[in-house]
Amino acid sequence: MDNNSYNDTKNRKNPAGIIMIAAAVVIFLVAVGGIIPFIMAKNLVGDAIRKDTTQYNVPITAVITENRVREADGGNSIADTKTGKVYTPVYEYEYRGKTYSVAGSVASSEKKYEVGDKVNVFISDANPGKMYDPEYNPTKVIDDFGHKISGTFILILVVPIIMLAVLTAFVIIIILRASKKNKANNDEENDHDPNDDYRG
Repeated sequence: MDNNSYNDTKNRKNPAGIIMIAAAVVIFLVAVGGIIPFIMAKNLVGDAIRKDTTQYNVPITAVITENRVREADGGNSIADTKTGKVYTPVYEYEYRGKTYSVAGSVASSEKKYEVGDKVNVFISDANPGKMYDPEYNPTKVIDDFGHKISGTFILILVVPIIMLAVLTAFVIIIILRASKKNKANNDEENDHDPNDDYRG
């Protein structure tokens, strides 16, 4: 194969290679540019509301005595968009002969617990009036919400990437077919000997 034929072959392969590289770069930028900021924002929010729970060192069983209802004030509550009401569970427990009634740290549009439910919580031995519910606190609520958002976000991110990959594959197939057709045409032209003279 002479240099001209080699260069022709190389040039025919370049468009598909360039498109593949460009698509890979775009997919990488979309994935990294979307995922990293999202993870950072999620972690920042989590760190902002996460608190030290080491003081809650006594496990105890509390009973839900009521769900306090109030109008949403735009604070740390997740309001019901229809009624604008939020519910805060009230925990009651007994420790060292004294009964404590403590409102939960989360108010939401849905009732997490019904009155009469028994809940395993942690209280502070030094300050029994302080209570921590490992299943229903601001950090847990934000984490659960973050998992739901993450799934939706990944779906939104993955669909364009899949579409771009399919489009890239389609374009590459077209280019490769065109290259093969050009190669076949060139081979036919090369098979013809211009020195042949059939003029008789």
